[in-house]
Amino acid sequence: MTATAYVKNSRLRVGLRRHPWVYDDAVTKIQGEYENGDVVTVRSEAGKFLAHGFVNDASRLALRLVSFEKSVPITDDLLRERVRDAVALRHDSLRLRERTNAYRVIHSEGDGLPGLIVDRYDDVLALSCSSLGTQRRLDPIVSELLALLEPSAILELGVSEGLRGSEGLPPGRGLISGVLAHPLRTVSIDGLHLHVPLTDGQKTGLFLDQRDNVRLLAGLAPGRRVLDACCYVGAFGLACAQAGARSVLAFDSSEAALELAIANAEMNGVADRVELVKGSLFRELRDRSDAGQTFDLIVLDPPKFAAKARDVKKARKGYLDANMLALKMLTPGGLLLTCSCSHHVGVEMLEGILSEAATRTSVRLRVLERRGAGLDHPVDVHCPEGRYLKAILAQRAGE
Repeated sequence: MTATAYVKNSRLRVGLRRHPWVYDDAVTKIQGEYENGDVVTVRSEAGKFLAHGFVNDASRLALRLVSFEKSVPITDDLLRERVRDAVALRHDSLRLRERTNAYRVIHSEGDGLPGLIVDRYDDVLALSCSSLGTQRRLDPIVSELLALLEPSAILELGVSEGLRGSEGLPPGRGLISGVLAHPLRTVSIDGLHLHVPLTDGQKTGLFLDQRDNVRLLAGLAPGRRVLDACCYVGAFGLACAQAGARSVLAFDSSEAALELAIANAEMNGVADRVELVKGSLFRELRDRSDAGQTFDLIVLDPPKFAAKARDVKKARKGYLDANMLALKMLTPGGLLLTCSCSHHVGVEMLEGILSEAATRTSVRLRVLERRGAGLDHPVDVHCPEGRYLKAILAQRAGE
């Protein structure tokens, strides 16, 4: 017998707007026996059916709603159907296989599978999960992925271990299917070849959410002097060099990432046009700004500054300082792509930070476009929180 969770009447918008998250303070009671990760029926205090979802009273996100149709319970068949729908979007609608062998296969709530991320790197799938309910039902999901994509291996990674711990999830198990002969895979994205670390890289191995932004910047790079801050394995900088940038300076604080970036530069035949150095974000920006260096195109893609809401104030100062330093080095007519992957820093806040940075540095700046993750990162229209990557392309206007 499925337990029933009752939600405050003030939160009926959950059912009406079909938002998939219900926080613990909105749950009035749960009737019936259950374990965390179980399926529950979700109703209003008056007893109106709202959804079928997963329960986890140990988490701030106490309920994750999966189906809003009373006649559509959460079953293995439903999860398999969600996987098929996600794959069809990437293969049939977006035709991603014609452009790349690296893309996101499943994007959490955007594909109706709470907390689940699955990325494809050539013949390997990298999986991470932050929902206990989904974690307990990975078998039918993995089975369907194997049938549809025939990967040589599937890895379960411990991405966001802090979040997994708060959800009561065990550490990532590593290899859960197939054989992984080597921890690197070489992927091709819009003509750029990259070695990707599958077992000890950042996120699931590559920042696939930036793929379309990399392509945009590469198209704008010919003849420009490029600065790629926090370059990781080099996607932005190498794509710009390959497209005809006059010069590229890229830096990252990770020695392992830089080693791969150097190897990637050599593999793409641009090692003579790319300078790769080890250095932290603020130290490198400050030292180069103080030295009077200038660039025609700057990419600021720093790590997450605000992991939690209480970090926003500190994060805002970090983004402001970084953007001020970047604007001081940006030539008139130059382009800046500034990014934030902090969930708690929205695009309006980021644009406000950019405005303040321009004011403080006396730079005339105009926003050309607000951007985000690529098309393989769909966002549930009722859950805008899934739009975690914010990017703003701006130009420094003439004096």
